[in-house]
Amino acid sequence: MDVLAVLVQILIIIIAPLAVGFSTGLDRKLTARLQNRKGPPVVQPFYDLGKLLSKRPLLINDLQVVFAGAALLFQAAAFALFVAGGDLLVAFFVSGVGALCLVMGAFSARSPYSYIGGQRELLAILAYEPVLLIAVLAIGLESSLLVANIGGGLLYTIPLALLALVPVLVILLEKSPYDVPTAHQEIMSGPYAEYSGPYLAIMEVARWVQLAFVYGIATLFVWNEDPVISLALKLVLVLVLLLVTIVIDNITSRLTRERMVRFTLIAGLGLVAINLLVLFIVRQGVF
Repeated sequence: MDVLAVLVQILIIIIAPLAVGFSTGLDRKLTARLQNRKGPPVVQPFYDLGKLLSKRPLLINDLQVVFAGAALLFQAAAFALFVAGGDLLVAFFVSGVGALCLVMGAFSARSPYSYIGGQRELLAILAYEPVLLIAVLAIGLESSLLVANIGGGLLYTIPLALLALVPVLVILLEKSPYDVPTAHQEIMSGPYAEYSGPYLAIMEVARWVQLAFVYGIATLFVWNEDPVISLALKLVLVLVLLLVTIVIDNITSRLTRERMVRFTLIAGLGLVAINLLVLFIVRQGVF
């Protein structure tokens, strides 16, 4: 691998999470407009991040630092493996460990709000991780588990697998009807309840990196031989997914934890299973 390719990959690893942070600001702006409000500037997430980094660090125990750092480290490792064209399944499991570090950080604090938030985050992981796993396996069955070897055609052969990622993004973006872990309508911050200052900033960056990884999986469904056209298609797909989640957020209200898990698992796993079954039947020449 030449030096230029490595530099490009490093640049993507740095820019992609920042782009996710910018999309978060765009999300808040569009949501405000839909609610007939002016809303914050699109760079507000970066203002918030800078403010958190400038605050004096406060801790309940040292384990919070360990789990916050581990969450960011594992998510960054998963995304770096993805960008480098490595094994998508391995990257998925590494990202899953990062998600569990968030839960362990919540459980490390003796706080009822943090403990409840950790329990809800575990339910969210139970809801979206199996769907994300089956989508990754579908990509592997149809093309390859090595990101570098995945070509075009996924959008035409397994489009329902891409559709199954929508509820996953709704959960990860903490939007209605599945903003169960953070529960914005309640006076609590979910698994982040006992984090503050720089450590809360680290957890926020870890979430951006995790979203960058999931968005990256979604972009595998569109591809073109021309790298410029391919990049444009991927950006359009990400924007469409973001707009879909914004619309869902503004037309629904938060549902219960049980309904979140039940719907996400049934709909997500069902869509991918139906897609693979139809694809198998067609290729066997039954139709």
